[in-house]
Amino acid sequence: SVDLGTAGNFAILSKAGISTVPTSAITGNIGVSPIAAEAITGFTLIQDDTDRSRSTSVQVTGFAFAANYASPTPSTMTTAIGDMERAYT
Repeated sequence: SVDLGTAGNFAILSKAGISTVPTSAITGNIGVSPIAAEAITGFTLIQDDTDRSRSTSVQVTGFAFAANYASPTPSTMTTAIGDMERAYT
C-alpha cells in the first residue's frame, strides 16, 4: 500500500486547482496549495467569519482548504502537498 501521509486527509488535493459543476457531491475534504482559494471554482465556498482556516460548500461533505486561508492551514497544506508528491514518486 502507498503511504499518503497527511494527503490522505483529502478526497481531492491539487496544486493546480479544482473545478466542478453544480450537481457534484464530494465526500471528504478538498484542498489546493500553493495556489489560493480562487483556484477552487464552481463550489460557492462559504468561509465562516469565526474560523477563516477553512470553507464549506453544499457540494462538499467536509471542508475546503487553501494556502491563503488563516493559520494553520498554509502549513497544513504545504505538508499535505509534500506528502502527496512523496507518495507518487
